[in-house]
Amino acid sequence: MKSALLMFFGAVIFAITFAAWWYLNALACGMNTTGCRGVTLAWGDWEALQFFVPTFIIGAAMFLFGLWKIVRRNRR
Repeated sequence: MKSALLMFFGAVIFAITFAAWWYLNALACGMNTTGCRGVTLAWGDWEALQFFVPTFIIGAAMFLFGLWKIVRRNRR
């Protein structure tokens, strides 16, 4: 049960971080004075992305650790 919760919260953290990253890119697109036809994720923009990488890693690590514990428990 704890492993499933760990996976759930890891996925939630990862999803919220991704949504915030998308929102930041949409906000930048909307503030562009020359107009913007669509939101693109600027993965090469390290100035903004550096603030999101730690929570991406934390969310992914929590999810993978929970998955690893479930797989290990089911192999016994």
